[in-house]
Amino acid sequence: MKINRRLIASLAIISVLIWGFAARQLNGDEPNTANLAAGNIWTYDCEIPVQLPESFLLTCADGGWYVYNIKWQSWGEKEAKATAIFSENVCEPNCAEGYRVEAPVTLTLTTFAKPGKKIYLTNLVMNTSTEKNFENGDRTLTWNLGEFAKMMDSN
Repeated sequence: MKINRRLIASLAIISVLIWGFAARQLNGDEPNTANLAAGNIWTYDCEIPVQLPESFLLTCADGGWYVYNIKWQSWGEKEAKATAIFSENVCEPNCAEGYRVEAPVTLTLTTFAKPGKKIYLTNLVMNTSTEKNFENGDRTLTWNLGEFAKMMDSN
C-alpha cells in the first residue's frame, strides 16, 4: 500500500485547525483569563479577527508555525502580554515527513491598525525562554499578524 505523504500532511494541518476551532467552541469562545475584558480590542488568526485567542497560526497556508496554549496576562488598547508554546514543523527531509519542535515563548502584541472603531493588536514580538532559536538565528521573532488580513482585504 502506497502512502500519499501530501495527503497525510494536509490531513494533519486540517486536524490542527479543527482542533483549535473545537477547543474554542467547547470553551464558548471565553478567554482563558476571565478577569481580562476584550472590549473592542482584536488581533488576527490569519485573516480572521479574534479576541483573546488561545492559539493562532503564523504561517496560514501550511500551518508550519503556530502558537498555542496562550495564557494572557494583559490585554489592552496599546499592548497585550502572554506566555505560550511555539510549534514549528522542521521540514526535514521535507515538510510532509518533517517533525515538530516546540518551545515556551513570551508574546507581546502592540497596536498597529485602527480600521473603523476597532483596535487591532497586530505587531507580535515573540521571545523564546529556552535554547530554541528561530529561523533567523535569534531568540526573538517579530511578526505582523495583520499582514495576511490586509492582503485578503485588498483583493
